[in-house]
Amino acid sequence: FDYAERGLNMYGGTSVLDVQRQAFAHYRKATHPALGSDDIWAFAHRGGTVWFGTYDGGLHRMDADGRIRRYTAANDGLPSDTVLALAADAKGVLWIGTDTGLARIDGDRIEAVRLPGAGTAPLVYSLTVQADGMWVGTAVGVWRHDASGAWSQPAWSPMFQRPNAMNAIVRDHDGSAWIASQ
Repeated sequence: FDYAERGLNMYGGTSVLDVQRQAFAHYRKATHPALGSDDIWAFAHRGGTVWFGTYDGGLHRMDADGRIRRYTAANDGLPSDTVLALAADAKGVLWIGTDTGLARIDGDRIEAVRLPGAGTAPLVYSLTVQADGMWVGTAVGVWRHDASGAWSQPAWSPMFQRPNAMNAIVRDHDGSAWIASQ
């Protein structure tokens, strides 16, 4: 299989496969200066907008017309330029998990979010929206944010502290929660 012949570049960034699944559009820092990093860690979509988080390059918003806007810690209040997790909730709020805490963006304004009882802002590994709320997996345990806006921490949360941090959670057909950890 010749990657170059098929238009595939295996050097980071992001690649978008077209609807017909025949061709790729590649986005790399070298060809798209608005990108802060070629190390993409997370994706989310909200409406016609795709969001992606990078290692040490901040948060990026790509509109349907291909324009890219970059959000950074220095210019926009992001907790860190390393974005590890993203999720859009039912209300259209984009949640941002970084290596130094949680944030949310509604419109164009980023605001840091403190997790109750967490002490300092923890590394956020995962954000998962489910029917019962958004689950947040961090280096210091697990939180749930419900539809009313309340935060809670399940009794079993300490079991998923670093080095056993929750990377993902999914419900199966009978409602059991499957938790992926390090």
